[in-house]
Amino acid sequence: MLKKRSHFLKTTSQSVLFFIGAATLFAGETPFTETDTIIDAGDMRFSAEDGVQYLSGGVRVSAGELQLRTEEMIYNAETQIAEIPTPSTLDFQGSRFIFGSAEFDGNAQKLVSKKVRGGRDFAFFGGDSISASRDFAEIRGAAFYLGEPHWSTISFTTEKLAYDAEEDYFHLGSSVFRVAGVPVLPLPELSVIRFDRPPVRVWFNPGESGSAGTYFRSETYLTLWDEFEPGVLLDFYERSGILAGPAATYDTYDSAFPLKMRGHFRSGYINDTANREDDIYGNAIGGRRGFIDWFHKQHLERIEVSASIHKWSDSEVMRDFRPKIYDENQNPDSYIEFVLPDDYFYASAFTRLHLNDYQNVQQRLPELRFDLQPTPLGKTGIYQHFSASYAFLREESSDQYDFFRYGVIGNDGPDALESSRANVYIGWTAPIKFGNFGSFTPVLGVMTTCYGETIGANPEETYTRTLGQVGFDMEFVISGTNNYRNETWGINGLRHILRPVLQYRYIPNPTVGDHRIPAIDREIYLSRPTIIDLSDNRAIDQLYDEHVFRIGLENLFQTRADGYGSRDLVELNIYQDFRKTYRPGDTRTLSDNFIDLNVTPADWVSFNVSHRMDVYDFSTNALTTGMTLTDGDVWKASFGTIHLYKNPYPSAYGESRARQLYAGIDYRLNTFWAAFAHWRFDDLRNEMTDQVYGVRQRLGNIWEIEYSVRHRRNAGDDSDFSFNVGASLMLF
Repeated sequence: MLKKRSHFLKTTSQSVLFFIGAATLFAGETPFTETDTIIDAGDMRFSAEDGVQYLSGGVRVSAGELQLRTEEMIYNAETQIAEIPTPSTLDFQGSRFIFGSAEFDGNAQKLVSKKVRGGRDFAFFGGDSISASRDFAEIRGAAFYLGEPHWSTISFTTEKLAYDAEEDYFHLGSSVFRVAGVPVLPLPELSVIRFDRPPVRVWFNPGESGSAGTYFRSETYLTLWDEFEPGVLLDFYERSGILAGPAATYDTYDSAFPLKMRGHFRSGYINDTANREDDIYGNAIGGRRGFIDWFHKQHLERIEVSASIHKWSDSEVMRDFRPKIYDENQNPDSYIEFVLPDDYFYASAFTRLHLNDYQNVQQRLPELRFDLQPTPLGKTGIYQHFSASYAFLREESSDQYDFFRYGVIGNDGPDALESSRANVYIGWTAPIKFGNFGSFTPVLGVMTTCYGETIGANPEETYTRTLGQVGFDMEFVISGTNNYRNETWGINGLRHILRPVLQYRYIPNPTVGDHRIPAIDREIYLSRPTIIDLSDNRAIDQLYDEHVFRIGLENLFQTRADGYGSRDLVELNIYQDFRKTYRPGDTRTLSDNFIDLNVTPADWVSFNVSHRMDVYDFSTNALTTGMTLTDGDVWKASFGTIHLYKNPYPSAYGESRARQLYAGIDYRLNTFWAAFAHWRFDDLRNEMTDQVYGVRQRLGNIWEIEYSVRHRRNAGDDSDFSFNVGASLMLF
């Protein structure tokens, strides 16, 4: 009997792997029930003599989510044995099994094959033999791969690998963890119960440097749970020894876990046996070295919690053992903050900690603060502003800021400043609108500060200071549009928004009593205009006479964005202060001039300039520039300068000068390789201080590996050449 493209439909049960016994339909025996099964074959031949049915010409068997594909199938109705002599594939629940040849026993409802391979998502496997029933398969002599099978991938070899389709997980017997085929670690039995990502996240960084010799850095995290990923840092350094410490990342915001929090934690400890140079402050570095880095965010009912904890044994430990983290955070800030936000106010408790002896920290132990949102006073058009705080402040002399060097007088011994400070500000504003093109806002405020400890003969004596401010904020908004178009830059019309700004503040006699106030919260040197409003100024322990007009000119050029909205093309802001005097003993009435320019005419190019200039001799005090060019994912180039010239306040900040240029380029050579180079040039030294050359490789669609060589000059014991190799999994 011969039939072309035959279809057979019958009710059978759902088997997870092997429902091939549905072929008993031809013999009238149906061992399965409950699920519709369809068998589709190009050719079918039945031998009445021996009760054998032959299916060929592309056999397809479907039963719910189960899909079998093979070229031939032979079924013996008497023995209920189905032979599949040709290669076949079986798909179920996102998993695929591939057999060279197989045999199905309808009585035992078991499939047996000598060779099998397959996988799902990131998990792939292969084995010498497979034995499987309805909902369970067992593979002998198996290899389990994270990512596509490749000699470079992470794998587990085990004598037994089981797949439970009902629970949908892979179970490995005792196995050996391998990297690039090399056995690394024996492991006990374990199960892989998730398939959206691999069970481990790893990062490797071998290399060689002048200070550490040959080294191998690593971070490994278990990703078996959505909410929590425990991990470990484990490094080897030829000259320093072994560094190790626990690590973790966590995020419970989208889970059923009652505490909503996210963060990450890293730590390491090493008994450093290397001969090291002194740190940047000239201090000897001890042998017991380590670090703790912890970032944390959490919601407690209505309270928001933030924490950043950084404990370093010395100023160089992160630079020596985690240089990439050090490059991003060279002066860490350790704090804990609780904030209660409300529609009408903010209440907060803030603690800043001094965890590193070499570091200068204005400690808050703690600071309690209440800020009222601007509140209208009836229908008068007047808004009331209120804030109150209480803080216990402490600052100790350190290598970073030596009290003796800067002539700071302590009130708790020669090396410490202490102050308990209560501060209250009450203010009023009354905005007046000029249609849609401008506004004028008078400002009036009073601030009272009480210090529990003072400087002088009797530090226990309190001191109270009351200051007032009067002023206004005025701004105008002028805009114009035209239909200019430019296809090259993607410009579809232009809009220019011009915003002239005028601010005035008068704060009489803020220096009264400054000889008695511990100057803990003091002014710092910035590349942007200083804060002139009394309520916003955090440097309230070191105030100066304020009688100032600030003139600003803010420009914004925009075009229509693709789809909806607008896109910024150019932003140019210029600010200049006109003062009665600039600082005590300084007769200058003009502040430095500040210019900020940001240009982003297209997605592939951006340019920015931040400039601080002395208007009396037109010399540059600070200049930062940067340009980035991008051609899709093919190449990216960046250029920039960082210039800091003589500070205008050497008595407070010292002589600090820097004039550096940097450049970098990344270029994708092909699908698997990319090259990069980075340079930093010190114009004061007239030499190249830092050079990095390297390539990145995609290996087996599993790893991204970075090979680089670096040459540094005048970088202490990190000078001269170093070689690095970094590897990270691409499966995340």
